[in-house]
Amino acid sequence: MLCDLEILFYVVVPMKDIKESGQVPGSVVIKHLLDHLACVRVTEDCGYFLRITKVKSIGNGKMYQEKIGNGKLMESSEYIIFPVTFCFRSFLPKTGEVLVGIVIKVVSNGVFLKCGPMKFVYLSVRKMPNYTYFSGEKPFFLGDDQSRIENEVAVRFVVFAVRWNNGAVARDFNILASIEGDCLGPISLNGLDGIEL
Repeated sequence: MLCDLEILFYVVVPMKDIKESGQVPGSVVIKHLLDHLACVRVTEDCGYFLRITKVKSIGNGKMYQEKIGNGKLMESSEYIIFPVTFCFRSFLPKTGEVLVGIVIKVVSNGVFLKCGPMKFVYLSVRKMPNYTYFSGEKPFFLGDDQSRIENEVAVRFVVFAVRWNNGAVARDFNILASIEGDCLGPISLNGLDGIEL
């Protein structure tokens, strides 16, 4: 689901960026905020960051403090921390939500879909009633109604389960999909080749 949220975020800015850039610190802070959000991309609580809609405030910067042991803090003159309050739009997958994805891979026990920023949507053969797998150079699933699920086909599905994966390599949501129910399954997008948010 699309969410509009507000958050307070602490942005760490190196002193060298403020001294060398001829820009006001506000634009430097926003640049570092955008760089950090591009690296983070997704969180368990907020979902996928799509865009910042409004920057509400940038607070006064404070010297960055590092722990040096025994709970003692040491101020660092290399970094300044700015509190930034901003509104943003995100996409947070929820169980029971109906979405449309594009098939990116067909295997004997199901298909993998891409849906907006989600790259790990799995539709198991167990959740595809009345579909039979056909192997070959271009494998596909054929339904009793002669509909086909193959690469680059759009599929309307319901989110059956959501699991957060906080792995060392990639942080992302793993989605299990289902097409059990009315109005679910392969659909025509009339020339569109994907859903991008």
